Amino acid sequence: MKKRKGMRKRHVWKIWVFAILIFVVGFLDLRAETSETPEKIEVKGQQSESHQYDAIHSPPPQNAEMISNETEIKKVEPLDGEGITVIGDSVMMGIEPYLKEKLPKITVNGKVGRQMSQAKDVANELGKQGKFGDHIIIELGTNGPFNKDHLRNLLTSLSEAKKVLVVTTRVPKGWQETVNSTIKEVVSEFSNAKVVDWYATSEGKGDYFYKDGVHLKPDGSRYYASLLIEALQEK
Repeated sequence: MKKRKGMRKRHVWKIWVFAILIFVVGFLDLRAETSETPEKIEVKGQQSESHQYDAIHSPPPQNAEMISNETEIKKVEPLDGEGITVIGDSVMMGIEPYLKEKLPKITVNGKVGRQMSQAKDVANELGKQGKFGDHIIIELGTNGPFNKDHLRNLLTSLSEAKKVLVVTTRVPKGWQETVNSTIKEVVSEFSNAKVVDWYATSEGKGDYFYKDGVHLKPDGSRYYASLLIEALQEK
């Protein structure tokens, strides 16, 4: 009997010890949680609110393509005509004021009756005068046809230019088709040259022309000038 009573006492004692340990651990945890001052709690709340505000109002992440496009757009500068030279005939003489309105520093050399065969000599003379840029516009063919070698020799002499634009013609004469097909064929041989297809673009715009169907009224000249400027800006 005494032995059983001793075992019961030890068992009760172990239960009390375990209960006391649980109480002590709980008490310590409670003190740790309540030991923070109101100031600390307020700072934590402010930090949490700040994090939420940043998450809501921060701009969306930009991918590499968006950044690249923005950089490319920033690099594009408006044209003022610097370094741009135009060689043409009487059609270009009528367009010149409208080009210079948008590109005040452009060099325009137009002459009544000028032929494509004369263009190379004009380019050489402008070069000697320091008036020849690295962006060239050729508007010739209104006054008659020319053979492929005339245009090919001209474009070969302009191989160092950054961009050469050759404009097709609209003229109610038998050589219109020959001139335009020659321009398209020869220009395709040169990597720095491009066709500006005035013939195709002016289709159905008879009100832009005077009675001769060649020279342009003010609205037509503005439209022609805008096409050239657009072609200059294209990459």
